[in-house]
This record gives sequence, structure tokens and C-alpha cells, in this order.
Amino acid sequence: MNSEWQESGLHFDFTKAKSVISLDNHGKGHGMTKIMKSVDFVVEWDDEFWLIEVKNPENPDIAPERQDMAKRDFFEKIQSKSLIFSELFPKLIDSILFLGFDRGIPFKPMRYMALIGLSILEPAHFITLRDALEAHYDGCLKGPKDGWSKNFSVHLFNLELWNEKLPQCQVTRVREGTD
Repeated sequence: MNSEWQESGLHFDFTKAKSVISLDNHGKGHGMTKIMKSVDFVVEWDDEFWLIEVKNPENPDIAPERQDMAKRDFFEKIQSKSLIFSELFPKLIDSILFLGFDRGIPFKPMRYMALIGLSILEPAHFITLRDALEAHYDGCLKGPKDGWSKNFSVHLFNLELWNEKLPQCQVTRVREGTD
């Protein structure tokens, strides 16, 4: 199990990817963290380019006596839309800017993938969150009238949906994966 492919108590199987970067350096930052946020992983596949943000309020590293509060606090972020406005949107935009200046971005379809480790969320929650994220800043993520030339899309999942929709990149809870 590659420890570089772990985030918030989850392990990602990136063995089929062309390249993987922990852009936030597992919480240590990319050197510009005072002014720019970053996604957790940048993954290049043969035919796609993914930016992945992980939010896991069910992280087993959270102290047992704090887990219920962590889940409630996270659900409040969803309801107040601060998850969109203060976390998901800025991390995406800042990561694209950083990558563009630092390494360049391959001309492949780009996917912003957010894995939200909150098992009580249903698929309808993710559709609502995706729509809110795409609508933020007057819908700039949708691009110009005809869309972005490189094909850009936003996807939000819980662990179950991620593994169902993305068989090439399965995710396991670290404690589950090490038993």
C-alpha cells in the first residue's frame, strides 16, 4: 500500500495512473499555502486529468468522542454552502492556477473529483452540491457559451459511489485496507 496515496484515512489505488502528485503535500502545502489553497491529488491518466479533493469527516483518526461532532459540523458546512464557497471552489481554482504556472496542464478532459466520506449522503445530495459548485461565480466552471475546449466536468461522490463509478481507482478506508 503506497502511503503517498492516502488522505484523511482513505487509500487510493492509482496504480493505473500515468502520474500522481500530492499537491497539498499531505497538509504540508505546495509552497504557496499562505495565499493559495490546493486539492489533495492531481492525477494524470492516459485519457483524462483529475484534480481530487478529499473531505472525510468519518476519518478513523478523529478521536471517537469527536466523531459525531465532526459529522455534524461537516453537514453544517454543506447546508451553509461554506463547503462550496470556502473550500471546494477555491481549492480547484487555486490548484489550476498553481499547476498552470508551475507545471502546465495537459490538454485532456479535466475532471474535478470531490470524495466526501460521509456515508449518510445520498446521490441527490451530490447532484445538489455539484450544481451549486458549477453555479458559483456566475457559472464560470461551465466555461464560455460553447463550454471549455478541453471538456471539463465536476463530480462529487461518497466512498460507495466513487468505487461504483470509478473501478480503475478504487478507494478503501485505511484501517479496512490494512486488516
